[in-house]
Amino acid sequence: MGLLRTILALVILFILVHVGLVYLGIERTANAVTEAIYGLGFLVESPATIILGLLGTNLPDSLDPNGFFVIALTAAAAYFVLYLLLGIGRR
Repeated sequence: MGLLRTILALVILFILVHVGLVYLGIERTANAVTEAIYGLGFLVESPATIILGLLGTNLPDSLDPNGFFVIALTAAAAYFVLYLLLGIGRR
């Protein structure tokens, strides 16, 4: 269980690094590392796209379900909830 929680923590950190790179305006093609971060970021954030697509009509008007930051932060929050749920019942 500890290994799974560690992996989830690293995924959350990875998503936040991806958000930071986009916020700072660093191009995807800057080097191989940023190319990998952008590519893997798209993969780990794809479940949030599906979740937001299902909730699209029930979201407030200020949240664009197709916006990058909404998708990325929703993915980070979802992985954080999973991280917390895996810790419940642990002594």
